[in-house]
Amino acid sequence: RNQSTRVLWDTNYVDPSWINNVIALIPRMKGWVATNYPGTKTGITEYNWGAESSINGATAQADILGIFGREGLDLATRWTSPASSTPTYKAMKLYRNYDGNDSSFGDTSILTSVPDPDDLSAFGAVRTSDGAMTLMVVNKDILNANPIAVNITNFAAAGTAQRWQLTSANVINQLATLTLTNGILSHVVRSQSITLYVLSAAGNFKLQFGPM
Repeated sequence: RNQSTRVLWDTNYVDPSWINNVIALIPRMKGWVATNYPGTKTGITEYNWGAESSINGATAQADILGIFGREGLDLATRWTSPASSTPTYKAMKLYRNYDGNDSSFGDTSILTSVPDPDDLSAFGAVRTSDGAMTLMVVNKDILNANPIAVNITNFAAAGTAQRWQLTSANVINQLATLTLTNGILSHVVRSQSITLYVLSAAGNFKLQFGPM
């Protein structure tokens, strides 16, 4: 489930199902638009990756929303809305209302790269309303916590990061604030977890995950 989200964007990923071919759905649709209908917006409707009541489904959903934003999809509608008691619903809430005060993930995507998106994916964005940088990290590993070292460039080296995290406990918890050291955000993210980091922003920047 969590690997299969690559069908949405990866031009080298061969779908292992009966399709047995590269799908690269969003780039494919955007290619059609560029060739035949320049300026037409693209959307994916009635998608559902399943396992709504499982943290496995939640990590897939968080990954999908990040992919949609990064790839510049104009519209997405899910079939159907998950129950508010489920981890999948809470994964969506991390993007739209993580603190209960309508605070949301950023609306302008910024370059964010990871070594292995099958193991851990990450998405960064700037929030127009207050200029904050938001970073969503999805650890898909079923058994292992993963250390991260996020190199934040073109951004003030000193500062702090607020943290919210969803795990199999099915609760969005606000964790202790982290301090950046020399422009590096270091943390160990729990297995099968979704963690949102929020930093005060300054200027243009990009994110790159380095090897541990």
